[in-house]
Amino acid sequence: MSEDINQQILDEIRKSRRSNQVLLVVAVVVLILCTVTNRSNPRNPPHSWDTVRTAMRELDYPRALSLAQANVLLLPNDYYGHGYLGAIYLAMGNLTNSEAEYQRAYELFPSEENEKDLAAIRKRIAATQLTLPPPK
Repeated sequence: MSEDINQQILDEIRKSRRSNQVLLVVAVVVLILCTVTNRSNPRNPPHSWDTVRTAMRELDYPRALSLAQANVLLLPNDYYGHGYLGAIYLAMGNLTNSEAEYQRAYELFPSEENEKDLAAIRKRIAATQLTLPPPK
């Protein structure tokens, strides 16, 4: 009788080992899938902001604009992206779009810095309008 019990115990231990091995394999597969999925996560911008900064430093504003717009397209509620677009438009001399992007950044994150950027671009727009000749 004890031999039967011992055999049953051994059988249960073997089954348990197989189950643990299966669980380990499943866990590894899930980990791999999570890693691969995170690399192509659409919530991550397609271009690093370092790439955008590099284009700005190289005065390649069209490229910087294109890269930043691609990032903002995927993350439309990211205030940083809109603020960066505001800076790019400002560097390109497009005050209207710059103001719109700074406004959106401020709406998304009403910080003191975003408020200052928005106020500065509005002041610049007002100064530009004062120096323009009146329409005929």
